[in-house]
Amino acid sequence: MARGRSLVRDRPASALFALLVLVSLAFAAFPHLDLAVSGLFAVPGQGFPLSRDEGLLAIRDLNRVLPIWIASALALLLLARGLWGARRFLPPPHAILHVLSVYLVACLGIVHMLKNTVGRARPEHILAFGGEDRFTVAWQFSDACRTNCSFSSGEAASAMAMMALAMLAPRGLRLRAGLTLLLPMLVFSLNRVAFGSHFLSDVLVSWLVVALTALLLGRVFARHAAAIDGGIDGRWRAPLARALKRLRVFGRDAAVQARALFLRAAA
Repeated sequence: MARGRSLVRDRPASALFALLVLVSLAFAAFPHLDLAVSGLFAVPGQGFPLSRDEGLLAIRDLNRVLPIWIASALALLLLARGLWGARRFLPPPHAILHVLSVYLVACLGIVHMLKNTVGRARPEHILAFGGEDRFTVAWQFSDACRTNCSFSSGEAASAMAMMALAMLAPRGLRLRAGLTLLLPMLVFSLNRVAFGSHFLSDVLVSWLVVALTALLLGRVFARHAAAIDGGIDGRWRAPLARALKRLRVFGRDAAVQARALFLRAAA
């Protein structure tokens, strides 16, 4: 036990990777775990009734648009730092880019690749729950599904990536911010299990993949924080002013040319 605590404290990336391996092996060795959890939400002859619940559908839809809203807000924060430089209420550029990179690398990169290569059928599509495909365990390649498959969960990945937003809060408020984000992360993720759209192992693997990616990327951005912040803070005002000036000149010239063409055509 003491060795495990030491590993988590001194080598958190190794601890997360070990946990990912252990979780994957556990679901491979005991596949009935996935079937049992999904079976809690399945009704013979009806599939997964909760997938038709309007409230849960609204939660699913919210989780699907949140990454777009979050990315847009982070882009605006980054623009603000580039224009105005360091401000007390604005998180540093390296922290903003860290969160954006978690969504890009973990969610759109790793998890999206898994969803389109492993080929695991969703719970609602397997024989045990009224479908036509056979059940396969986590990480087992299958030809049951070609794109946007069950393993691993994209919604759980984006929900876990949302937890990285806590790192944008002041240091003394990060734990509180993380605990605040924990509940919606769990609801967004487990909602997909209740829908019959993902197995529990799909969700857990996505959580761990995103957490491990966020930790490793955080080290990279922390190591280069000074260079990143120095290259962005207040450095975009002059280039933006020049770009706007060129745009005005271009617009004025285009208007003059258009007017000349109109007069020529009218003559």
